[in-house]
Amino acid sequence: MRLGNAIPFLLFGALLAAGCGTAVPAPPAAKSAGPLTASGQPAATPQGRAAADARAILGAFVPPPGAVRLAKPPALPSGSPVMGLTSSTQASATGYWRASGSATALQAWEKAHISRSFSRQDVIIGPPSWNTVYTLPAVPGVLPQREMNVQFYDAGGGTAVIMADAMVAWQPSRPASEVIPAAVTAVTIAPSGPWPGTAPKQVTITSAPTARRLAALVNGLPLSTVAQGVPCPMGSGFTLTFRTAVSGPPAAVADGPGACGQVDLELNGKDEPPLLPSGASAYRAAVLKTAGLHWNLS
Repeated sequence: MRLGNAIPFLLFGALLAAGCGTAVPAPPAAKSAGPLTASGQPAATPQGRAAADARAILGAFVPPPGAVRLAKPPALPSGSPVMGLTSSTQASATGYWRASGSATALQAWEKAHISRSFSRQDVIIGPPSWNTVYTLPAVPGVLPQREMNVQFYDAGGGTAVIMADAMVAWQPSRPASEVIPAAVTAVTIAPSGPWPGTAPKQVTITSAPTARRLAALVNGLPLSTVAQGVPCPMGSGFTLTFRTAVSGPPAAVADGPGACGQVDLELNGKDEPPLLPSGASAYRAAVLKTAGLHWNLS
């Protein structure tokens, strides 16, 4: 098995799937055309919208001519990879087919017939499986990851098994209570994490407008959806300690970006769920610009 280039999802251990699967006829193959967008009207919740979008993405899979859909997961070869998003909030929709032809020929056929709205990347070159991940643009602030993993397995006798697994992550809303209070008047900024070269000394800023702009920057970050146990590199960041008075106790502490680019938040001594900037480098640059600091991060 050979992996393609770096990928924004996880490969897990062997897939556990039992049974041979009952075949049912697949709809006639047809070349998909036109853009594919997030499904229909927004559902009542982000989770519901993600589930509907996953079903719509799976519906964009084009079965090869003569393929039959399986009513349940078939037995797959030992060592078959399992893939998933790095998000702890995701919905999925999965389908299985059996078709005549080799895994590589069917993979090439699918590439030629699936909607051009997808970007694609070959991530595993078998055996036992040949995998292509098809990705759609994010829906900002709602569905940050939208993709379909399509795996092809040679099943012997001139046939192959196909698995199409649509996965969509949703962005949970951040409670209004989990924000830095607007009454802060001072902030201490200290380097955190592995710092390149000599770390600068901490700085305390007593300008209330600057402290509040930095608080607003942190308050604008979405909740992190990085799943527990995801291996993440550490990064250099800042510890921002906010106070309502220069000599008073911390009202809030924001530390990061750290592992996985997350920013840890503490309010009045209580740990809150971590936050996740859309880009760690952009967040660091915004903190330095807002604070008027010229620390070297390279």
